[in-house]
Amino acid sequence: MSSGARAAFAAFPTNLDIRDFVNSKENIVFATRITCDSIDEYPLEEFENLIYTHVIRLGKPLVIEGFEDRLNQNLFSVDWLRKYKGGQREECRDLVTQQNTKFSITHYLNSMSTLTEGNVVSRRERRTEPQRIYLKDIDCPEEWHKSLETIIPPFLFYFNESPKAYAGPGSKYTELPPCPRTAENMPIAKAGDLMSSLPEEMRAKNLMCYIGHEGTYTAAHQEMCGTLSQNLMVEASDGTPEGNKTVRPGSSIWLMTETHERPLVSEYWRSFLGHDLDLENHFAQLEAWKKAPFTTYVVEQTPGDLVLVPPLSVQQVWNRGTRTMKVAWNRTTVETLRWALDEELSRARAVCREESYKNKAIIYYSLEKYSKLLEQDPKQNHPSVDALWDDFEYLFKMFTDILLSESFSTGPPAKKAEYLEFTSDVTCSYCRCNIFNRFLTCGACVDGEETYDICMDCYVFGRSCKCISKLKWVEQFHWKDLEARHEKWRLQIMARNEKEGYGMDHPVFSAVRASMTRKSVAEICQEQLRVRPWVDCNKEVKPTTPSDSESEEVHGRRSAKRRKTNNNNNNNNNAKTKDKPVKKKPGEMGRCHTCKSRPIWTLKHCSTCDSQYCYGCLFRLFDLPPEQAMQFSVWECPKCKKICSCAGCNKKANMMEPYMPQKILLGHDTLKVADERSVESLVDLRQSNVGWMKKFQRIKPHFIQQRLDKLKRDAEKAREALDETRDIFQVDEKIIAEQNGAHFDDALANVAQMNGPQMNDDSIVREVYEPNDLLVDPSLRLDDTFVATLDPALGCV
Repeated sequence: MSSGARAAFAAFPTNLDIRDFVNSKENIVFATRITCDSIDEYPLEEFENLIYTHVIRLGKPLVIEGFEDRLNQNLFSVDWLRKYKGGQREECRDLVTQQNTKFSITHYLNSMSTLTEGNVVSRRERRTEPQRIYLKDIDCPEEWHKSLETIIPPFLFYFNESPKAYAGPGSKYTELPPCPRTAENMPIAKAGDLMSSLPEEMRAKNLMCYIGHEGTYTAAHQEMCGTLSQNLMVEASDGTPEGNKTVRPGSSIWLMTETHERPLVSEYWRSFLGHDLDLENHFAQLEAWKKAPFTTYVVEQTPGDLVLVPPLSVQQVWNRGTRTMKVAWNRTTVETLRWALDEELSRARAVCREESYKNKAIIYYSLEKYSKLLEQDPKQNHPSVDALWDDFEYLFKMFTDILLSESFSTGPPAKKAEYLEFTSDVTCSYCRCNIFNRFLTCGACVDGEETYDICMDCYVFGRSCKCISKLKWVEQFHWKDLEARHEKWRLQIMARNEKEGYGMDHPVFSAVRASMTRKSVAEICQEQLRVRPWVDCNKEVKPTTPSDSESEEVHGRRSAKRRKTNNNNNNNNNAKTKDKPVKKKPGEMGRCHTCKSRPIWTLKHCSTCDSQYCYGCLFRLFDLPPEQAMQFSVWECPKCKKICSCAGCNKKANMMEPYMPQKILLGHDTLKVADERSVESLVDLRQSNVGWMKKFQRIKPHFIQQRLDKLKRDAEKAREALDETRDIFQVDEKIIAEQNGAHFDDALANVAQMNGPQMNDDSIVREVYEPNDLLVDPSLRLDDTFVATLDPALGCV
């Protein structure tokens, strides 16, 4: 991270009035609520349409209340946990020390009142940091799982494979005919959770329980791989004394954002709070949410409230009272898979966050499953079959993208890859993301029985083992088999489209591959294997890595070094005896136009002039990742584009219009997380670009405001681009629920208009940069016009 202070952690007040907090700013609103009873009054398919429209397409959170009357109160209780699970030892997270400690469930439950009072008294009397012990991410009891399956609408529930009978809201009323079935009596309909398509041994189990007390929290984060999150509070303390102990009413405060504002939230986190949102390690203060230039949705979750979190939504949770008990799970849909491929996997890879959901494998196995179902397509039309076809075609397009990324060069054939049967357990040794098919492995770097495997995306970025090159190809599916599957599914889709008269065309894969104008990731890896040098990892030789000259301290100028002189020689020979530059082997070293010196294989050569830029400078100064620079054989450098920002080009003011970096990179040491055999050979991710941002005064308030304004406009354009022709869930006012006395008039009369109160963009963005009570990293400000202070009692980090 960048040096200096960052926004500090500040606990929520124990007497926080949620309604006052929401009314304090126009950009803070309550999330929409509906009741279980109101769902019963409308066809189930309309409720499903509401979820799709409001949560997935519009990207706004939704709360369904009233489940407390449908839950088995004896089963979802503290007494049941003590009796049947009390002796079970679980990992409890100490949020203060960031360490795990094992406690039995009974011991933890018995200590919650003491922990709660410790938090209340400590904050009231300004004592030292209290204990915050959170029993989180524990496996949900099987009895709870079976009970919830009978009351949660199937398309919302965990591992849902197809429509099934249940007794929860919306179960009694539908206007659709019975779903058609296969000869094996399987419903021909799409799954609610595509994780169910994977073989059971490959599935990531994420039905978890969370038990917390006053002061426990979950830092701002978003769900892994853009999945949909469902969180149901099944029990909480109601204030009634338990065993002569003081008990406070339990609830949880949720602060959430919209899907389409994710880039805006991320930029605000970096530029104003000094934290990287992708690291998910900062719990933002209430003031930070008040000053934010985006809409914040607030929920006070009590027993019976099911919170539906949209994909890519940034969420932060604070637990209140003596006890809260929640069950949560994630769902994967075709929409979340697209978010994962386009955005989330690259973010997870950047910070080395493990990918346990196996997104690419889900696409493959879902296509296999859906293909078999659709082979028995009934003659009559049915909405469930139509929806299944739509998802099948959507998955097919993503599968085509996966194959294109893994396609080798169309030139001479690559050396035959080693075959390793797919078992879904191969992960990248650097970023820890799951590998679907092709990857690189090093035969020299073997730690016991563990080989060093690197995914193609990491290798393109310059990550690898210390050998750097001479890695071997491995594939987990025979390429001909994948192409055969692709052709089979293509013909299925084409036959259906021709039958329905859709006129949509899907060319054969070879034609799609030939039409590509840029290199695939696999093709780039092939080239880099030929270019990058091999380093003998058995010798004590430091591998070539980017130097610190590309950090913010250089700013494009060569450092001045004092030359040594030989005092034993005559003055007349001084000119001859000055130290000469150390000779380097021909072809080893190049000259980066910005930082002046680099190994030749770490430079991108311009196709127009003789200039070269190292990938580290391109990444930090010009927002150009290595993959984008390597994709095209013909590449024009920043100097030729007249946007170079180096010291020499800056003197040519009339000729150059220097490129200004568009985002702050705080820096993150991924080598602390990656396999210890790893190196970074192209881009040093520990280096930030804050110095360059300062150089161009991009840290000044009005420039930060410009960036946030642009991201805000992009979010608004994304909303406007939504197809408003889709059927909208129509209801009357009796479906609207009240929360803390606030009535949401006509909130569900038309889902397309559920955008909440409009913000005054200028006033809110301007407020962000005026003096406030948040502490901001000093490295993110230039002068006294951007000064912020924090309550001294809260300290800083």
